[in-house]
Amino acid sequence: MLYNTRWENSETKKIYQATMNSQILMEYLEETLMQRNLVSLIGEQPSPKRGYGVIIYYYSKNPKKRLLSSAPRKNHDHIHIVLFNNVLSVEQLQNTGFDLGNTTSDVKIHSKSEIDILVNLLKTNLQKI
Repeated sequence: MLYNTRWENSETKKIYQATMNSQILMEYLEETLMQRNLVSLIGEQPSPKRGYGVIIYYYSKNPKKRLLSSAPRKNHDHIHIVLFNNVLSVEQLQNTGFDLGNTTSDVKIHSKSEIDILVNLLKTNLQKI
């Protein structure tokens, strides 16, 4: 695990060879999380031998608590996000119309507007904690 990194200079970005739109969404997600003061620590788990990696964002009010992880895609124009610590309920995710993955905390994000919706939901829910 590598800490104090950003998407733009991460090993994950260097080895991933993600689609352009997927890279744009990764950058936009990170900038939006930072601007809304939701994250203070960013880490990554690159897997050079496998050709991919994941960026992990830690909640700003408790840097030991993972908020979400995000990974780009090589063959698709979305990013893959996994939410941690039950920060959003399945109902909240389904009500927004997000494209859900294999688990209840697994979301596929296709656009900047979906990132805005997700970050707003996170901000609202995290204020309640």
